[in-house]
Formats: sequence, structure tokens, C-alpha cells
Amino acid sequence: MWQWVVLASCLPGVHPCLACFGGPISWAQVCHAITGAPADDDRFHLCLEELTLITEPLNAVTVASGQYKALRKIIMDARYFLDTQHHLRPFKMSLQEATDVIFVKLRQLEEGPACVPPCGYQPAARVFQCATCRHVDCQFPLDCPVQDMLARVDETITVLCNVSFATPQELPVTWMFANDLRTQDLMLFEELQGRAERALVLKLRDPTSGTIACQLGNLSEPVARKYFYLNVSGKSLEAERGLQAQFRAVLRWPIVRTPWYYNGHLAVLEIPKYQQPVVVPHIWTTGSFRGFQMPGFTLEELDMWIHP
Repeated sequence: MWQWVVLASCLPGVHPCLACFGGPISWAQVCHAITGAPADDDRFHLCLEELTLITEPLNAVTVASGQYKALRKIIMDARYFLDTQHHLRPFKMSLQEATDVIFVKLRQLEEGPACVPPCGYQPAARVFQCATCRHVDCQFPLDCPVQDMLARVDETITVLCNVSFATPQELPVTWMFANDLRTQDLMLFEELQGRAERALVLKLRDPTSGTIACQLGNLSEPVARKYFYLNVSGKSLEAERGLQAQFRAVLRWPIVRTPWYYNGHLAVLEIPKYQQPVVVPHIWTTGSFRGFQMPGFTLEELDMWIHP
């Protein structure tokens, strides 16, 4: 046995994929059984070279992580086939047939889901790489890029903490907020209390500027973190239009050449007798107070005067 241990460190060509299942010594013993030659014999080394050449395509094999056991069985079945064939036909012919059968069976394996960029831990997409004998996850960060959202102060916004890849059922969700910041630094966030533990939807009324973050999964084992920066501006266009409609309804504006006059302290708009005059505090600073010029007030100021 000692000579096989020494041989393991200098085998010229047993590919990593074969070494994943049985180790290099095991496959070297196949050539020893077939040729009946010792490790230093040319026939033995020729067998290893043929084994390396014909099985080289296996190095590119990648299967879903859940199919690892099936892959192992396929390879070991091929190994058993070689053990039973070496007295019946040339080794090269048997090896080629065994390799062909391996690829036929590999095509019958169910494919796993692909990695979905740009972020998140995706265990369902984990694969086994034959070339490295390793299970490999998608190489994405947990933190998703910040999404910018425009909002108005009087709106109700909806934020979804969903991802495009498969996740385990009943994942907990944690909602957080960083006031007036565009950031992914978790140290700057405060958890939003009073939210359902598994609520994937967050609705906010009268939002303020800042970053909303949601984390899918337990704090110790997160699946993904999403970030939404709220860029909040003034009232919505609908609200401005509504206020403007109130302005028109009260002042009946525009009225053709309806004069304003100045009584010394207040600007008064002359309107039909069946309506009460509308009195607006004097806010002009220069110019004549007669004629048809409009006072310089904002819609918000007018709203406060109309609805004290």
C-alpha cells in the first residue's frame, strides 16, 4: 500500500473531477488492475494518460448542489463498469464508453435555478463544480443597490421587500429607516417598530426624505437587504391643482378685467353683489394699487386665508 501513497503525490493526470469521487489512488488502482503492471511500468503510465485524456471534459461539469449525490453515483457506476470490463476488451474502448454513458446520464439530471443578479444569498442556485470539488454559491453581495424613489409630502407610498429569486417560506422581514440620509450603513438605521414580522409590503403616509431598508431573513442569517432612498418634495401636482380649483371657485378667477381697489389697509376684489367681497391682506410692496394687477401671494398662503 505504501507505493500507492507515494504515487498519489505525483500522479500525472487524474483530473480533479475523478479525484472528487474515490481519490487519485483509487483511480490509479484501476489502471493497475487493468494492466497488471506496477506503478513504475510504462503500461501503467499509458493507462493513466488515456484515463486523463478521455475524462478531461468532466472538469467542465457543474451540477446543482442538490444533484451532488446523483453525480457521485454516475461516476462510481462508471468506475465499476471499468472494473468489470478490463478482461473483455481494450481499456481505451471501455473508458470511452464509460465516459459517454456519464454524459448521457448528466444530461438527464434536473437543472437548478440560475443565479439572479445583482444581489442576495441564493441557496437554491448553489452548484457543485467538478473541477474544484466544491459547492459554490452565487458571487453576489447581500446588499442590493439603492433604489431612488420620488415622492411628495402628501402622498402614500408603497415599498416592496421582494426579490427575483426563490426564497424559503415564511422568512422574517425587518424594516429600518435612516432619516434624511442616502446610505447603506446599517449603523445609521433605526428599526421601524409595530410592523408585522413577515410583512413584505410597507405603506407610508406623508413620507420624509431618507433611506428605507428591509432585510429578508434572520438577523444572523440574512438572505438579502434592499434599500430605497426617498427624495421627498412639496405637495403633489394633484394637490396643487385642487388648491388652485379652490382659488378659482372662491374668487371666480379669471374674471374679465375685474378691478382690485385699495382701501388703505386691505386689497379688496370687487365681485358680484350676491357674493361677499374677498379681502386679502395687503402684501404689495411697490407699484399702484389700482388697475388689474394680481397680488403677490402663494397658493399656500391663499389656502391659509381661505381656511383659517
